[in-house]
Amino acid sequence: MTFYEEAVEAFRRREIDVVQRLSEAEITRAQAAGDVAAEVEAVGCLARVAIVAGDLPEARRLAEEARELAQRTGDRRLERTPLHILAGTARMAGDVPAARRLLAESIALNESLGERRSVANERHNLAYLELHAGEVQKARELFSAARREVVEGEMTDVYPQVALSTAVIAAADGDHRRATRYLATVDSELRRLGHQLDPDDAQEHQTLRARLVEELGRDSFDAEYGAGSGHALLEVISR
Repeated sequence: MTFYEEAVEAFRRREIDVVQRLSEAEITRAQAAGDVAAEVEAVGCLARVAIVAGDLPEARRLAEEARELAQRTGDRRLERTPLHILAGTARMAGDVPAARRLLAESIALNESLGERRSVANERHNLAYLELHAGEVQKARELFSAARREVVEGEMTDVYPQVALSTAVIAAADGDHRRATRYLATVDSELRRLGHQLDPDDAQEHQTLRARLVEELGRDSFDAEYGAGSGHALLEVISR
């Protein structure tokens, strides 16, 4: 397993101390070897650690450091991870103009590089931004486009994230019972995998859950949640 694969897997399990240790060791190795691409990815992993710790300014600083390293090489492909993290920190900080600009830049870069997976991911993130800005139809279209890319590309590791967006749209449509069942399906799959959502998606998950409990009441929420835990994740995504 490569450094990045190992770090990502540890991150999904929220073994943050492992991610930090791996990243610091990789930075030392990369600097000694003059491996700028590896250093960029390792600094990006440290930025993700800062996000989990709730330190968005530090995450932004590290992502900017990684992007500067990438830009010095002239290889735009190396800017993908830092740009993604910068867009995410802006979104989580509530800086909508910056998040829109960075997401648009990230989508354009990934489209030019043929990175279909990253395009889907950033469209998914932009959809949340539009949803919270009150642009429900625009968000619906972006979520649908992202889901199509994910399903057609068989990107099974991100199925929980796109299924969560299906629950979010159901809630936006006022169908809180269906949204709760979908949320239960997402949680069931995450438990099966032993993974947690990325911090920005986890934030959306927490917001949705609190809203559904408030709308339905605890007893009705629990009943619908119990009914949804046995559904297939792909069935939810395909709605």
